[in-house]
Amino acid sequence: MTTYSNEAVLEALRRAQYRQVPWAKRPNVFSHLRDLGLLELVRQRTVAPAPGFHAPVDIAVVTERGKHEFSRLARDERSMDWDLHRAAPYSPAVTQEPMAEARA
Repeated sequence: MTTYSNEAVLEALRRAQYRQVPWAKRPNVFSHLRDLGLLELVRQRTVAPAPGFHAPVDIAVVTERGKHEFSRLARDERSMDWDLHRAAPYSPAVTQEPMAEARA
């Protein structure tokens, strides 16, 4: 399995957040982020000025969890010790899901 650096993950999330990245032309890191639940695919119809069939395109979209990771990594990027962490292998932040209340 390929490992990606914190910097590579931050840049991939930044690209997906601010641009429409077609899944067919995605960087390899996008597949890893999708497996982690940070990105998902959304089908988008294409609009073209010429008449005829235009196939829909799957684009990468940042999930809520991905937005939280982007915020965390962007905050780390602004920290004084980013140079120490930027090349380190990416490890997602451990978050606890709220437990659903048991209903009797």
